[in-house]
Amino acid sequence: MAQLSRWWLLLVLLFPLPLMAEPALPQPESGFKMLEDLPVANQIPLLENRFRIDDGIESITMVLFRRPGTASIVLVRPDGSKIFYNTAKQHNIRWHDAASYDLIEIADPMPGPWQALGRILPESKILVLTDVELDVDPLPKPLMIGENFKLTARLKDGEKIVNARDFKDILTLQVIFISTNNKDYENFGRGIVEVATFRDDGRGYDASARDGIFTGEIKLNFGAGEWIPKFTVKTPLYTREIEQAPIVIEPAPVDLVVTAAAAEQSHHLVTLKPTTDLVDTTSLLFQAQVNYPDGTMDVFSITEPGQAMQFAMENRGHGSYILNVGVFGQMTDGREFVLNLPEERFLVTLQAREAPALASLPEDKDRAPEAELSATQVPASFPWLWVISINLVILIGGAVAIWFVLTGKPLSMLLFWRKDKAKAAASAQAVSASPESKKAQKNNDSDDILDLSLPDD
Repeated sequence: MAQLSRWWLLLVLLFPLPLMAEPALPQPESGFKMLEDLPVANQIPLLENRFRIDDGIESITMVLFRRPGTASIVLVRPDGSKIFYNTAKQHNIRWHDAASYDLIEIADPMPGPWQALGRILPESKILVLTDVELDVDPLPKPLMIGENFKLTARLKDGEKIVNARDFKDILTLQVIFISTNNKDYENFGRGIVEVATFRDDGRGYDASARDGIFTGEIKLNFGAGEWIPKFTVKTPLYTREIEQAPIVIEPAPVDLVVTAAAAEQSHHLVTLKPTTDLVDTTSLLFQAQVNYPDGTMDVFSITEPGQAMQFAMENRGHGSYILNVGVFGQMTDGREFVLNLPEERFLVTLQAREAPALASLPEDKDRAPEAELSATQVPASFPWLWVISINLVILIGGAVAIWFVLTGKPLSMLLFWRKDKAKAAASAQAVSASPESKKAQKNNDSDDILDLSLPDD
């Protein structure tokens, strides 16, 4: 813990500033009442925004609260040089700028008088904290899968708890479990599991906000095996971590056995069977919730120690039944525990029903339907030739029609025998109309005229 022993200086500068033509802002209720609760030895009065850092301080952390919405604080070192928010990295300074405060960490600060400039709040004082460390309650042993329990951690300065009322938005406690990768356990190779995150905000299990005490619930619902618990408190500037010794999370101490109903009128039976000698079986109590396939829900409980650990569940038809069971009891060493068994789902399929028996019939009546059935089962010959012929005719006709449409030919082209006679008549007419035929016809006509004249003798 040597690295945790560092000097932390939280500076709160508060003093009234005159405002010209500007209404005074109301004093915030938080008002940092933390200053009144701290011992006088940890308070150093300031004079005109000045504070002094003694020689030998390795590191300081300053919290300077200012009016909301105003610019960041400017620090003036003893040598007169100034440090701004945007130049902090050049001076090896970590600076977190929030809306109403500046959180600053300086390593090896220059000894001497310092000064802070800005719209700071009244009643300035200096807080000195030493040996800031994290203290976590030891985990109960043995632990079981599904177990839920309360855990408390504290941020301490020496033997006193740090009052962190003004850090409710930045102080968190993170709980993680790291697998030891032991091959003898079920969690071999699981790595890191984030279990919970606590905030010092007074909600849930946390009793009081901003008191430096973190209280929350741990739920071991991530698997049995050997784990290393690790706890971390983070702020914008520093981190405190604690690793506890490895622990073993045992399997659930009770098994669920569901026996499905054999008939529709029967009930499903749920039996709870203890599986370990770590618990006192006579102290076990159960609270069960069943979600039926029809969307309804029912609750069962076994609240008398020693009572038969089983209950009947209604049979509401086929579908998925979801069963969640909480177990309350004592370990054999007397430690009380509360755990939730892994969710149980079982499926009920639709049950088959027997067909009604047929009355016996006479032999002749039995044979008649068989004969009719055999007659009807004889298939008639199918006219394949007609089907093929008709399809061919349809295809040929369609092809011819498409050809006429594409070529623009008249339908008379189909009458090819008339086309030959028309060609013969046209050729004959053309021959008769030619000049040679006309001249030959004229000669023939002149030859046909009779010479009726008498000779001279």
